[in-house]
Amino acid sequence: MAKVVTYLLVSNPEDLEAVRSHSIIDEHGFEGRPMEESDEALPALKFVTESALEDHTDLERPCRELSEAFPEATVTYCEVEERFNHVEHLRSVVFIDGTRAGNIEHGYVFNVGA
Repeated sequence: MAKVVTYLLVSNPEDLEAVRSHSIIDEHGFEGRPMEESDEALPALKFVTESALEDHTDLERPCRELSEAFPEATVTYCEVEERFNHVEHLRSVVFIDGTRAGNIEHGYVFNVGA
């Protein structure tokens, strides 16, 4: 079965609780995940949502809107498409103040010969 896992990292927001309770988080089924704490790390929150590939909705726009709502934060959106326990496609986009700051994309085709 093919699935898409979407990760969302919100780094250095002024109000962590406001991010946790933002409507975009709940509306798109994001669940909070624990973060490793370090004295050298900025405050951050990590969320994840998962769906079957055929039911997947692109969440880039909602993540951009979340970035607009928290302009001081860096929002990283990462989408991983998996098939047969292999990463088929990876896309990561960074937003600052609602603006796309950059992206990384990687595709991998796993081909089994006959």
